[in-house]
Amino acid sequence: MHIKVGTQKGVALLTILVMVALATILAAGIAKQQANTAESTSYLMRQNQSLLYAKSAEAFFAELLKDDAENAGQVDHLQENWAKPMPAFPVEDGSVAGVLEDESGKFNLNSLVNNEGQVNENAKAWFERILVRVGLPAQLSEAVIDWQDSDDQPLGSMGAEASYYQGMANASLPPNAKFHDVAELKQIRGFDAGKDQLIASYVTAIPSHDSKVNINTASAFLLASLDEKLDVNAVKQAVEQQQANLKHFESVSDLWALAPFSEVSEEKQSAVKTLLGVQSECFKAKIQVELGGRKRQFSSQMIRKDKDVYVAYRSMAPF
Repeated sequence: MHIKVGTQKGVALLTILVMVALATILAAGIAKQQANTAESTSYLMRQNQSLLYAKSAEAFFAELLKDDAENAGQVDHLQENWAKPMPAFPVEDGSVAGVLEDESGKFNLNSLVNNEGQVNENAKAWFERILVRVGLPAQLSEAVIDWQDSDDQPLGSMGAEASYYQGMANASLPPNAKFHDVAELKQIRGFDAGKDQLIASYVTAIPSHDSKVNINTASAFLLASLDEKLDVNAVKQAVEQQQANLKHFESVSDLWALAPFSEVSEEKQSAVKTLLGVQSECFKAKIQVELGGRKRQFSSQMIRKDKDVYVAYRSMAPF
């Protein structure tokens, strides 16, 4: 059999075209892979760089808190330097900004149960007043206590231990430990469907059960919940007047001397005596880093103890 020369040339040309096409596809694939690798590397570099900048801001806030503890540690209030936002600080291809929020100005969920596993009845009563103020049943305090206490016995009609959650789909079991984050509330009986957000801004999760609520940084709503008879608008007006006059409480007794708090009975004052103070030990640093037009947010829970500051945990979730 004889193959014509023209046919041989056609086959050779087709082979060359196929080889060129394959080489082009291969080259494009390599180029795309290199571009993706470069983009991924660049992303990781920006991410690491952002984290380093965030830690630098964190260190700045820690120094502010240490300085405050050494020079004005007896009383913490919102006119101090630590309470002022950090202006946007320029860095290469971006900026870093942040603010310190006083977590000690909120009700500590971990104050409901002490280290011996006993319920703090005065803290429980205050927490129930907070629940009622936001429109939730007071008895939900039982489920919150069961979430962290060490036993497996429901506290009351609204209590919820492992046996309750086991009957629900995709439910988490009680850790029987202190709250790590307020976000845990959404997993607790009665706080689903967004109900946890009703009290999220008034509560916190400070590791120590005996931490006190700083009356200088607490919200008007939280202070009004000290007694059912207190009007939140009257409390807000009194607090705003204090701040407008650049005044703060030097002691808890100063609170009871100010109207409308002076109307609170001595019995109620005595009940919350161990829960209130004028010092802060827990803060949340909210830091925003902008690099190359992209914004990243970081949160750090900072604990101040014996004039020292340490980071309890960090989060890269948006505020």
